[in-house]
Amino acid sequence: MTVCFSSLMLFAANGTIVVMSPCHEQHSPVGPPRLLKKSAQAARSPLRRSSAASLTRGLAVAAGLSLAYMAFEAQWVQCRELDLPVPGLPQPWSGLTVLHLSDVHPDSFPSNLWVLAQVVRWARQRTLDLVLLTGDVLGHSRRSKTCLALLEKLQPRLGTFAVTGNHEYGLTKGLLAQARPAKAAYAGTSITLLDDSCVELPARNGFRLVLCGADYLSGGFGLLELAKELGLAPGPPITRTGTRPFPILLSHEPPPPHSPLTAFFPLVFAGHTHGGQLRLPSRLGLKPPHMPRDGYLAGIYHWGNG
Repeated sequence: MTVCFSSLMLFAANGTIVVMSPCHEQHSPVGPPRLLKKSAQAARSPLRRSSAASLTRGLAVAAGLSLAYMAFEAQWVQCRELDLPVPGLPQPWSGLTVLHLSDVHPDSFPSNLWVLAQVVRWARQRTLDLVLLTGDVLGHSRRSKTCLALLEKLQPRLGTFAVTGNHEYGLTKGLLAQARPAKAAYAGTSITLLDDSCVELPARNGFRLVLCGADYLSGGFGLLELAKELGLAPGPPITRTGTRPFPILLSHEPPPPHSPLTAFFPLVFAGHTHGGQLRLPSRLGLKPPHMPRDGYLAGIYHWGNG
């Protein structure tokens, strides 16, 4: 979500024009200069108050419009369908249909669950192979149940898989933030939680595909040994029958290009950045200081052979 503050600056400029509009002083034809000076000051005082009030009103209107746009844009559902060429993906897996969802945040706004319901209705009109949830999906118990019940309506052919995010561990700026035990929440649902673990999907014509999920606290480094045990190795995947499977990584936070994980996983699904949240428009890519410095904000990124 990119919020441009140019509208606020525009309103401030309009207010400045009002402030700097010329005012006319009235001088008495008689009386000492000191009296004339006091009269001029008295005449200017109401204009100053009027100008300050105009500026205040302009700033208030600008702030209100900015907040209104932020609320509207945050709840605006934009579903995109992309054909993504993936180097090294075995041909029998070509055409795999994946729905990627992240950062539902059911506790942030009451309307977030309503937005999720819209997404679910849209997705159920399509044939899905996989649903991938990359963290910050859980809220307090009641909203978590509602959220998971909506997600279970998707019923993709190969399953729904999830990883934890910072909100599942209560690592937020909220004063009342609490951890949301992910294992307990997902238990009894049709959703598989991958916490530094992997699952191999049924092979297609002898070609295997494995999904691995990074636990948020470990950063996925618990997957490194497991990846070796599964026969994964750094570098481009080999796609011949009987060789190591094609690996896909789910991670809440995008791993940096120099992370050891990126050497093992040629395809990564991640969330967390919210598209940059409040981001100033600039060719330099200005963004909040707490966001990753690797340039990952939204969209598709390529590195190396991945």
